[in-house]
Amino acid sequence: MLLDKIKLEENERIIIQTRRHWFVIVSQVFSFVLAAITPLLLLLFASFLFRDFGSIDLGNHRALISFGYSAWLFLLWLGVFSVFNNYYLDILTLTDRRIIVINQKGFFWRNTASFRLERLQDMNVEVNGVIATLLDFGDINVETAGHSDEEFKVTNIPHPRELKALVLEASDNRMKKAGGMTEDGL
Repeated sequence: MLLDKIKLEENERIIIQTRRHWFVIVSQVFSFVLAAITPLLLLLFASFLFRDFGSIDLGNHRALISFGYSAWLFLLWLGVFSVFNNYYLDILTLTDRRIIVINQKGFFWRNTASFRLERLQDMNVEVNGVIATLLDFGDINVETAGHSDEEFKVTNIPHPRELKALVLEASDNRMKKAGGMTEDGL
């Protein structure tokens, strides 16, 4: 399993693991369902429309129409599988030492990025839209210190404000253990 392939350091513990919000996959799958139903509705509409203007016999073309629709459903099924694959394999893992982001880009293309909590410079949460506000999901932008000033963006994460609080708390704890911060945060 993918989670087993994350190599943790000695005495490193996982605080939280999260995937994208469920609404993202539901809305994408719903669009595929609409795409599957649309040809049937068009065929039904055409049969009612042409009934008034004279009959068109589709009996001779029934096999071709069935094959075309089956091919269409197969392509849609591949799309649904791709959406589920990307949803299931996109994981954000927060440990007491690092943030690990696994982003599945395609069937055979995965990007894994991580950074240590000591390098955390800035973290912003963006919640855009009514649905995202009501269902509490959004994007997290993380800036890290370093020679390249890397920036991580994780999209459609559930409860982004709570996740930000967990990350900042883990970062503060890590800095205290490393001796880089006093109790009052300075």
